[in-house]
Amino acid sequence: MKKKLAIVKAIEEQHVQQLLALFPKGDSEYFKACLEYYNENAVERIAEKILVDMGGQYPQLPIPSQPHDNRLNASLRILALDLFPSCDISYLRELVLNFSYAHIEQVVEVLTCTAKWPERLDYGKMDPSEGIRSEKYKKQAQAQLTLDYPQVWKSSIRAVLAENNWDYLKCFEQLKEMGSGGFWKTLRNFFSHWSASSSVHVDQAVTDYHLLEQLKELRQHDIDKQIAIDQDYAYKMNTREYTHHGQLMTCLCCYSDYTFEELSFCSEGEHAFCHGCLVHYISEGLFGQGELRGQPSIGCISSSNDECKGVFATTTLKRILTDDIWMAYENSLLEGGISDHDRIQCCACSYFEVDESTKPLASTLIYASKWIRSLTKWIMVVDAIVLYYYIHSWVVLILILFPLQYLCIVQWDMKADLEIAYQRVSKSRRSSVFNCKRDGCNTVTCLECHRPVRGLHTCWEQETDGLRLYVEKAMADAVKRTCPNCSLSFQKSDGCNKIVCRCGYAMCYICRKDIGEESYNHFCQHFRARPGSNCSSCNKCDLYKTAPDDEAVQLAATRAKNQYLQAHPDIHTTNLVIGPKRTLDRLVELRQELVITCLEKGLQYIV
Repeated sequence: MKKKLAIVKAIEEQHVQQLLALFPKGDSEYFKACLEYYNENAVERIAEKILVDMGGQYPQLPIPSQPHDNRLNASLRILALDLFPSCDISYLRELVLNFSYAHIEQVVEVLTCTAKWPERLDYGKMDPSEGIRSEKYKKQAQAQLTLDYPQVWKSSIRAVLAENNWDYLKCFEQLKEMGSGGFWKTLRNFFSHWSASSSVHVDQAVTDYHLLEQLKELRQHDIDKQIAIDQDYAYKMNTREYTHHGQLMTCLCCYSDYTFEELSFCSEGEHAFCHGCLVHYISEGLFGQGELRGQPSIGCISSSNDECKGVFATTTLKRILTDDIWMAYENSLLEGGISDHDRIQCCACSYFEVDESTKPLASTLIYASKWIRSLTKWIMVVDAIVLYYYIHSWVVLILILFPLQYLCIVQWDMKADLEIAYQRVSKSRRSSVFNCKRDGCNTVTCLECHRPVRGLHTCWEQETDGLRLYVEKAMADAVKRTCPNCSLSFQKSDGCNKIVCRCGYAMCYICRKDIGEESYNHFCQHFRARPGSNCSSCNKCDLYKTAPDDEAVQLAATRAKNQYLQAHPDIHTTNLVIGPKRTLDRLVELRQELVITCLEKGLQYIV
């Protein structure tokens, strides 16, 4: 029997290799699935179906965009970044894992049939922790966390890993926040952790590429933290020595004493200022009053009677300013020479391009206003001649023309209507969307509402439903538990804290430990005079009592709401019109629309 199965397996592998020779980019798993439907001439019939019936189209292996990436992650990245940039990645990940071949094609078919999916907060972005982990990574990540936290149950570590998509870094931080639960519990867990009956073998040799990179990142974080501690210690020691020798220098802005390294001098070398005062001054000049925006140099801020002509060196400013403030200053220099009307700017960052499809608005307004006013005067003259021909009365003519001239020319806001017409002409000559070319952004901006374009975009659409759904999902995730065996997520509504999953896995709802063997012995068995109080005899979990979830839910809701509003800063409920418009308002709008349409036709030949 085994020999027969081996022969069948060898024949199947031979057929797959023949198909791969015909279609080098093909998915071998797809070919294996096709071979199950044919008993004779399988290779010829499959090749004929692909070339004739399917027009040469067949599922191909995706090209990995990241080093050491597997086919599942490559498919997930294409789906999450290129095809469905607004779909929640966890939802896409579940769909990819449901299929054994042609992942992209089958997921696309499912999503296009449903046409509805949960929204992703960061449009078109994917965090590395949201990928699909290999079994090798999962095993080594669990073993490494077991070494990092010997006081935590191994089953609890597995449960935390399942809740965080088996990402080592996230689980490392969460286990650190969970704590150990007391000295005696730590000691008991430590000895049982290394017992011979352990079901998990700890392999100290980490060979997975992604886990090695995360360990390197974690070590670098510890190094940076230690460097910050050393710098703080060196700063205190330096300040102590300066103070001891009486060598502290005074900042000429806040008049506090500082060491030489904490001061910056103007180019004249006479005035010294602390870094805090300079950062505060430049921040206020950029984001507050704005007098420093577009300034090629930052002058000395000395308040002495003799006006100092010194400036601060660019290298000095770049060293003491934070990255975001320095970038804002550089952008202000770039924006200073270009007007707002000539810029097409990304809605998510400071990247912009100059619009060269039309002439500048200022020169256009000057030329057009003169042309339109002279044309209006000639129209009035022609109207006067025509009316006099029919009325034969100068008095009636004056009574009609002067109010008409006052309403049409004196009260006419020509500049505002010209700007509206100019904007319409500009929009007709350029695309309706703007693609940001800045690395790390790549946001597609709608030039009508200046919002990110997400899928089938509708300008000024109400996004309160998206906010509600996102907050509700975050509130549910804050209290859910995940089975480490089958990855089923659940939440307890009532009953005891012994949870048995549908796959048979038993775990404690409080500490997430595997209690398949000890069952109810895992929980406290002591009598308490006052129900609900803490046990004074042991530190075991309670059978019924759980920590209140209200605080965690509210915290998650607040955090999710703030995150959503930061990602959607343009959500508003202004410009609402309640009730029908008046007839006079409709007439005014009709007249304005007629005037703007005429101006738009004329500007087509001017700009």
